[in-house]
Amino acid sequence: MKNIDFSIVLFNDHTNKLTFFTGLDILMLLFWLTLILIIASYIKSQNNHKEHYQFFMRNLYFKLVFSFIFAFYYIFFIKGGDTIAFYDASRVLTNLLFKYPEYYLQEWSTYSLQEGYVNHFTPETGFPPGWIAREPEGYFVSKLFSVINIFTGNSYLATTVLSAFITSLASFKLYDFIVSFGIHDHKKLALYFLFIPSLSFWCTGVSKDALIVICLYYLIPTIYNLVSGKAKLKLWNVLIIIFLFWILLNIRSFMVAVIIVPFIFAFNVQFAKRYFSSKFIRSLIRSIVIIIGFLFIGFYFSGETAQKYLIEAEVTQQDFKNNKTYTGAKYDLGEVTFTPSGLLRAMPISIFTGIYRPFPWEALSPGLILNGIECLLLIYLSFGFIFNKGGKRIARIRNSDILTYSLYFVIIFAFMTGFTSVIFGILVRLRAPLLPFFLLLLTIKPQEDIVVPEEETLESAVAN
Repeated sequence: MKNIDFSIVLFNDHTNKLTFFTGLDILMLLFWLTLILIIASYIKSQNNHKEHYQFFMRNLYFKLVFSFIFAFYYIFFIKGGDTIAFYDASRVLTNLLFKYPEYYLQEWSTYSLQEGYVNHFTPETGFPPGWIAREPEGYFVSKLFSVINIFTGNSYLATTVLSAFITSLASFKLYDFIVSFGIHDHKKLALYFLFIPSLSFWCTGVSKDALIVICLYYLIPTIYNLVSGKAKLKLWNVLIIIFLFWILLNIRSFMVAVIIVPFIFAFNVQFAKRYFSSKFIRSLIRSIVIIIGFLFIGFYFSGETAQKYLIEAEVTQQDFKNNKTYTGAKYDLGEVTFTPSGLLRAMPISIFTGIYRPFPWEALSPGLILNGIECLLLIYLSFGFIFNKGGKRIARIRNSDILTYSLYFVIIFAFMTGFTSVIFGILVRLRAPLLPFFLLLLTIKPQEDIVVPEEETLESAVAN
């Protein structure tokens, strides 16, 4: 195990000798922590009539605690890593904004390996870590955090708590959305959607994964409510959707497909319920749409656009395998050909890997222990799902649009992450956002096991 340096001023080879605990850093941390708690308390007070809002503040506290654990883990134990590098690049970008605003704006459309790139940084602004500036996705993450730095005074810890606050709002928005379907008791749903330790550890601080979670957890309920007619189409909602998709396209473009494709299957369920009363016809319609959907995906993967993504996936996978910069335990899916047929052959093992691994014996490092424990829990729940009325549970999933969405979301997400990650440390971060949806599916009850309140039964009888 590495020796941990607890000195007040911390230096790292990748961070241009950042200091994390200056007087200004602590002052900005305390200011934003106080402001966040005031805002959160106000939001909670405005929703006290909703029983499930009892978890609003607890969710925030949970995210804040794990964001600090995440930050200190990378400061004291890892002594660097991508989160510190993202922040270092964002800090010098913010410096560039204050010194040369026109150059800062030019940086938004460029990165250091782009042809004709002009380096605008000086010793006065500082220089971004080279491996971040050379990667368009990572550099884009730093650009986003450079905007937040304007308000946090370039304080790493203040930016961390602000990121945790926004993440907590996003996760609660998704939780509030799922509660509205009445699938589970809201207390169980809180456990699945708000209080997963590994998700809160990897996806709350200054990281690419926190931005992914924010985008996913805001987009899913917003798009569903607009398309289903539960919410009115407003300019503000459209702008938010466009903005969040823009972030995803620049950070991890395949997440756009992860969000959109499951909606095809989910609204297929809603369509069949709305226009067909016969169970046989409903099942037939759903089956036809599922077949058409998979045929569309097959044709898509044989097209030029998909071939470009396959080449990118191959480059990414080989980079993770062979680049010595990426350290940590790796896994191997065997011989994989980056063709549509090759993807189909690799799909089962990729999905399994993307959901369940690392196994406990593969998760012996401090950063993976939580994931090893999660693996055991997921396997236990999976056996319970299969051997306790598994067929009837599947039938209920097929008859619910949001459960159908969750199913395909998990399958596509797990495949994408399991196929490309190669390194367990990267895998657990990429797949973390799917865990709430998978837990929702594993713990769903068959329809006949649902206890209907007596007054609700009476109301139904009167209505009929």
